[in-house]
Amino acid sequence: MRRLAAFLAIACAFLAPARAQSPADFYKGKTLRLVTGGSSGSGYDLYARMLAPWLQTKLGANVVVESRPGAGMMIAMNHVAGSPPDGLTLMLAPAESAVLAKLIDDPAARFEMQQFPVVARVNTAPRILIANPKLPWNAFGDVLAWGKPVQVAGNGKTDAASDTFAVLCHAMKIACKITIGYPGSREMAFAIMKGEMDATILVEDSSARYSEGGQMRPLVVTARERSTMMPDVPTIFEAAAGRMDAEAAWWIDFREDVRKMGRLLIVPPGTPADRVDYLRRVAKDILTDREALAEFEKKQQPALFGEPAEMSALLGRLLGDGLTAERRREVKFVITEKYY
Repeated sequence: MRRLAAFLAIACAFLAPARAQSPADFYKGKTLRLVTGGSSGSGYDLYARMLAPWLQTKLGANVVVESRPGAGMMIAMNHVAGSPPDGLTLMLAPAESAVLAKLIDDPAARFEMQQFPVVARVNTAPRILIANPKLPWNAFGDVLAWGKPVQVAGNGKTDAASDTFAVLCHAMKIACKITIGYPGSREMAFAIMKGEMDATILVEDSSARYSEGGQMRPLVVTARERSTMMPDVPTIFEAAAGRMDAEAAWWIDFREDVRKMGRLLIVPPGTPADRVDYLRRVAKDILTDREALAEFEKKQQPALFGEPAEMSALLGRLLGDGLTAERRREVKFVITEKYY
């Protein structure tokens, strides 16, 4: 009997399931890739490098920032879509560009945006038209009266700069010529400073950075509300009040709805739910931490946390039945053809 009891005890030990590893234990000592589609020095790159040490501390993992610029950041999106769904790949994604790429049926977007588990929105911010200060543009009205095509610097057709400018030009009936191919916001800004291009549209933190010392001139916020970082810059609804009809307002508001997606932290489709949930808790802890927020603010890279459920619902509306077939065709034409 004693021998039988010993045998059964040993058998049970072998057959008993191993204690499941918690997500917190899983990440300790591992290497987590934080992928971005921005070039070195771009807004996405700066945000990723600010987030990395906080993630490293919270997760106990080694966090490596990996930049994969190109094709309006779609190269990075496609890469992450095909990455192992093990929880060790995290992306600071250009949700605006990705949503627009799907709306216009961009063949470069070889992914389904709604399949990516959303971890958190890191930031969203008003967009500001900035221009070469040597141009005779002291207000947005000067752009409206320019009389020749505005030369616009862009990265890709859905880079959130080019498409926002296209929507603005269409809404306000401005002649524009958009040139894409610049690797990121830094290169776009340099092209404008050199006089190679006239203007572009960037988020408020990048606009503030490039406007310091008069390097660039901010002219208008492409939204209904002013920027908190640049409160003296009027909104498009203020600057073009006399020309803002219902159709123009629809275009500006449509682009603003896309803008609210901002910069999202996402993981590859199929990532285990418990690891996604853990990353969500960690990201929220960081993006609502007073010390972290103060650090981001100090570096002019403010964070604005967005709940993953809210962002997923917004994705569903934008990529679901929110636009009629006719509107969708019109959006595609304006963004991909009209100003190229």
